[in-house]
Amino acid sequence: MDSYNSLNDKIGSHKLKEIELNGNIRQQELLIEAMRLAEEKSAILNAIIESTDDAIISKDLNGTITSWNNSAERIFGYTAEEMIGQSILKLIPADRQQEEPLILNQLKRGQRVDHFETKRRTKNGCFIDVSLTISPVKDKAGNIIGLSKIARDITDKKMAEQRKNDFVAIVSHELKTPLTSMKSYIQLALGKIKESNESFIESVLTRAHTQTQKMTMMINDFLNLSRIEEGKMPLNRSRFVLSELIDEVVEEGCILAPNHLIEYQRCSRFIVDADKDKLCQVMNNLLSNAVKYSDPGTVISICCKIEMDVVVVSFSDHGLGISAEDQKRLFERFYRVSDERAKNVSGFGIGLYLVAEILKLHGSKITVSSEIGKGSVFSFCLPIESKELI
Repeated sequence: MDSYNSLNDKIGSHKLKEIELNGNIRQQELLIEAMRLAEEKSAILNAIIESTDDAIISKDLNGTITSWNNSAERIFGYTAEEMIGQSILKLIPADRQQEEPLILNQLKRGQRVDHFETKRRTKNGCFIDVSLTISPVKDKAGNIIGLSKIARDITDKKMAEQRKNDFVAIVSHELKTPLTSMKSYIQLALGKIKESNESFIESVLTRAHTQTQKMTMMINDFLNLSRIEEGKMPLNRSRFVLSELIDEVVEEGCILAPNHLIEYQRCSRFIVDADKDKLCQVMNNLLSNAVKYSDPGTVISICCKIEMDVVVVSFSDHGLGISAEDQKRLFERFYRVSDERAKNVSGFGIGLYLVAEILKLHGSKITVSSEIGKGSVFSFCLPIESKELI
C-alpha cells in the first residue's frame, strides 16, 4: 500500500511540474505577444510622430527638451542633436519668457493647453506664429513626469488674416469719406425741404439719412475690427454722464428703428470714466441687434440701474431667442446664429464680437440670458467714477 501511495505521489508531482511548466511557457508566450504588440504600437506611434507636419516636442518639468521630431527640425531649424538636453526657452522670444511658467503651472494641475497662439524664434533668428497644444505626461501611478508639446506653424494663416484685415481697413476707410459727404448733403437737403412742406421728398430724404447712418455704423465696425486684430485700439477715456449718452443712443434708435417701441428706464445722473465713442458703439450694436432679431411692433427695453458701486446697462427684446449652444460662441468673430428663422437677417457676425472686445478693454464683459422664442437680455456693467455732476 505504501508503495502504491508513493507511486501516486510521484505521478501527481510530475503532473504538477508539467502543469507548472506549461503555465510558464504560456506566460512567456503572452509576455512575448505583449512585447510584440507594444513594439508594433511604438513603431506606429514613432511613424506618426516622424511623418506629421507638426513639431512634436517632449520636455521634463524643468523645461529641458527630451525629444525632437523631424518637423520640429524643419519648423525651427535646429537638429535633434542641437536641441535635446537644451532648455525650451531657447525657442521663446525674450518678451514672451513669462509664458513658460504660466503654462507649466497649468499643466502641473493636470490641465491641457489647447491651441495657444503665440510666437517662437527659429535658429536663423526669425519669429514665426505657432499654435501650441501641450499635455502633461504621467507615469503609471498618475504622477506628472514631463510634458508633450505639439507646435503648428500658423505663420501663413496669420499673414492671410493680416492681408484680409488690411484690405478691410483700406476699403472701409475709402468708403467712409464719400459716405460722410453724402450724409452731410442729405442733412442739408432735409433742412431746406422742411421749409417747403414737401412731405414726400422729406420722407425719402429721411429714409436715405437712416440708411447712411446704418452704413456708417457698419464701416466703423469694420475699421474697429481691423484695429482690434492688430492690437491697435487704444481707449480715449474721459469723464462723462452715462445717462446723457444713453439718451443719445435711444434718440438715434427711435429714428433707425421706427417700427419698434423702445422703452428706456433711466438711472440717476452720475459720472463714468470710459471711452465715450466706443461705449456708444457698444450700445448702438446691442440696440441694432435687438431690432434685427425681434418682430416689428415689439418692445425693446433699455435699463440702467445702480448696483453697489457699478452701473448695469441691459438691452432686452422679445425676439427669436438664442439656444444654449449658440450662446457659447455668440461673441466669436464672424459667428452667426444657425437658426432658420434668422436666415433673412443681414449682418457679418462682427457686431457682438466688437461689443465683447471693447468691453474687455474697459475691464468689463458682456453677458447674455436668452430663451428660444422668448427673447434675449444683453448686459454689461461699469464702475461709477463719481455721483457728482461735472
